[in-house]
Amino acid sequence: MDDRAARTDDDGTNDVLVEQADGVMSITLNRPRRKNALTAAMVATIAEAVDRASNDDVTRVIVIGSAGDDFCSGMDLSQSNAPAGAEQGRPRTGHLQRRLGAGAHDMILTLDAAQVPIVSAVRGWAAGIGNMLALSADIVVADSTARFWVPFVTKGFTPDSGNTWLLPRLVGLARAKEMILRGKPVDGQRAAQWGLISQCVEPGEFDAAVAEVVNDFAAGATVSLGLARSLLHQNLSLTLPAALQNEAIHEELAVRSDDFKEGMRAFAQKRPPEYTGW
Repeated sequence: MDDRAARTDDDGTNDVLVEQADGVMSITLNRPRRKNALTAAMVATIAEAVDRASNDDVTRVIVIGSAGDDFCSGMDLSQSNAPAGAEQGRPRTGHLQRRLGAGAHDMILTLDAAQVPIVSAVRGWAAGIGNMLALSADIVVADSTARFWVPFVTKGFTPDSGNTWLLPRLVGLARAKEMILRGKPVDGQRAAQWGLISQCVEPGEFDAAVAEVVNDFAAGATVSLGLARSLLHQNLSLTLPAALQNEAIHEELAVRSDDFKEGMRAFAQKRPPEYTGW
């Protein structure tokens, strides 16, 4: 097992854990004392891990989860609210527009571009950038304690990290406005009913439900899964003729994989395929 830890929190604990085993990269937010609020270092660690998984020949699925009762309460803004002055730890005015592109936005774009399926496991609050981190996954498994919340406007500022781009595409403009303009949290059951997430289960069923999805992806045709994910994301903004051409290019790549050949053999032999990820 390749077990890596991110930068440490101020109490000495590892705030993001990255583990690699049996084709699964597990990224665990490990700052429960602060409801897993993200720091800049945590954001960079997540982006680095996802980028590494996207470019290695080992990872077949990424799962993003959390320690404690909450997935992620958003970005840690404690430094922004500190007294002015570098000696107090507060960044200079304008730091958001200067740093978002190289921080949170880079993480979201890395998640979007990954050619590896991503699963998020959500318990408790997924707020602000935590909402976007959760919903950037291909399959979102939540338990009934989950709350998806976009509180920016109710706190006096505007959404970032792609919430205004993703939410209308997932649930339509009216429901996106309910979440963004009114700042109404959406519980796990309603999120599943709306199509915001893939499934909501009771807490006692949560670990098994996550493991089922992760195991399916870890045993799947990794090349085709990654290319299909890429198609779904790219073709959102394309015309039908351009999307058809894009499908042809991706399919040409997929049929050159060993897993394609195994899939055809298994179909002909009427047996389950045994994919290797190659």
